[in-house]
Amino acid sequence: MGQADNRLFSHLLYEYKKGIRRLVLYTARESDAEACRGKLRRGNITWHETPAKEGRINFFFGDCPCISIVKSFGDKPLNGFDEKEDFILGVLLGYDITKQCERYLGNIEKQFCAACCG
Repeated sequence: MGQADNRLFSHLLYEYKKGIRRLVLYTARESDAEACRGKLRRGNITWHETPAKEGRINFFFGDCPCISIVKSFGDKPLNGFDEKEDFILGVLLGYDITKQCERYLGNIEKQFCAACCG
């Protein structure tokens, strides 16, 4: 694992351990996957892996209920998530909830917020 990748992964682990994040997504090169697994094992952190594009792996790690939800989506790539899965994942990752709502509504109906924002 390169120095910059190691620093980023270590920082995300730190944020999880301090409670800043309850779910983390990290995309690693396949060549770095075992190093990631080792750090997660040593930290006794729950994780789930899904394929990413071209020699990469998505590592989701965090609280068990969050990982269970991610596992319920299956092992499809992120661009294979339906609108609800995409919305739920964004919220679990701590993205801005209003922006996630706008994105979700924009994906399911082109005239989102018409009822409340006129």
